[in-house]
Amino acid sequence: MMSGTLEAQPLCSAATFPKLPDVRILSVSAEKAPATHCEIAGVIGTETHFELLLPDRWNGKFVMGGGGGFVGSVVNTALWYGALQRGYATIGTDTGHRGNSLDASWALNNLERVVSFGHQAVHRTAATGKALTSAYYERDISRSYFTGCSRGGGQALMEAQRYPDDFDGIVAGAPAYNWTVELGARNAWVNQAMYPDAGDLSLAVIGPQAQQLIGNAVMDQCDTLDGLKDGILNNPLQCKFDVSSLTCDGRKTKACLTEQEVGAAKRIYDDLYIQGERMFPGMPVGAELDPLGWTLWFTGGLNLGTHVENFQEGARAGSEFPGPVTPNAHFAFGNGVMKYLVYNDPDWSYVGYTFETFKADVARVEQTLNATNPDLKAFRERGGKLLIWTGWGDMALSPLGTIEYYEKVLRHDAGAAEDVRLIMMPGVAHCAGGTGPYWVNFLDEIDKWVSSGEGPEQTTAYWLSKSKQPDGSRPVCAYPKYVKYNGSGNPRDASSFTCSD
Repeated sequence: MMSGTLEAQPLCSAATFPKLPDVRILSVSAEKAPATHCEIAGVIGTETHFELLLPDRWNGKFVMGGGGGFVGSVVNTALWYGALQRGYATIGTDTGHRGNSLDASWALNNLERVVSFGHQAVHRTAATGKALTSAYYERDISRSYFTGCSRGGGQALMEAQRYPDDFDGIVAGAPAYNWTVELGARNAWVNQAMYPDAGDLSLAVIGPQAQQLIGNAVMDQCDTLDGLKDGILNNPLQCKFDVSSLTCDGRKTKACLTEQEVGAAKRIYDDLYIQGERMFPGMPVGAELDPLGWTLWFTGGLNLGTHVENFQEGARAGSEFPGPVTPNAHFAFGNGVMKYLVYNDPDWSYVGYTFETFKADVARVEQTLNATNPDLKAFRERGGKLLIWTGWGDMALSPLGTIEYYEKVLRHDAGAAEDVRLIMMPGVAHCAGGTGPYWVNFLDEIDKWVSSGEGPEQTTAYWLSKSKQPDGSRPVCAYPKYVKYNGSGNPRDASSFTCSD
């Protein structure tokens, strides 16, 4: 047997695969793109669909790719990193239901689907995929990885916490790890301020003019703090912007905000408190002007033609399912979580909701949905490595919330710093895009870490051209270090920047 290849290619046929308990193979086909491979589609249990791709030139490794949003179709974000072309056996799942990734109505009074979505589907898919892979190639898998962003990032943390034996290395990008509080309660709280009249979704309380005013003020005050005026805040924690400074003193003008507008903006920036208890951090400054920032996630409006229903890149079946009518993405997430995952009431409304019973109401479901446990001892003891990353311009899931989870891991066990890394990416929006360089092949990064034992202190991120080729670069740093301009040199060349304490 030659390294990385097989002398005799296995037969891509249903008869090649063993019968596994509670697993049905729906189809097996030989495919040529993006690399020659055998594609297996199947169902685990009642309705957890998966697609397993087995390359002709296998590298001996396995990687599972996570989903996004409420999932609802088979998504495999490992394919973003060229997993198949690199020789990985790779798999994705719909997490046990079919639907639009902004729609949570599938969860109504269906505990099996909620448990599958919360954690069970990913674990069962991983176990099934690894068993079928080993049987197909007739040899053991050398290493197993998981890569995910957004919902997939939350799946990644859940795997490290709940199923520590599944993977050797895990990449958790922009992790959606606290569904009941961040995506449910916090979004409901913001929606109350942005759309106080749930019957009028035409425009948020913060309209385009007010949003522009806020964004310009942030950049005027803080853009040059990192030594470079470029519309990117390398370390938003340095920026001490207070939106209250824009409050009108007297009559309303284009250069100031009403108290209602200031109050709505504060709900984006401020931490969420419920009955005096701090529940989750707010958002950093810096993404007010990015089309993938505030407008997509918090403000927007139906009369702006905001298109959010197909925001989940890679969802093969996304166009088959209509999404909810929503002025922005968080309006859909806040309502979806509270209506269908917390209260099982399609008529629930954020209007007038007081949060008085929220903590008691979510006690049952949070154990299934939330990946908030900082104890990674079991994962680390078997040699597992966890690479967390997020964009500073991510308005889908608070970068400050990601930092908070990482810091809780280290407070729980300072030794976790050897096996857990957090990389912060300036100007990067949710999972990709934004003003900063967003492309890093995190599958390569986790493979290098697991193989060498040397965790990344920094790596290089790239802007991509329309043809998906590198078009400028900067370093990104392991937190708490941040990238700083050297004072001279090409601002689109990584050599002009340093990771600073």
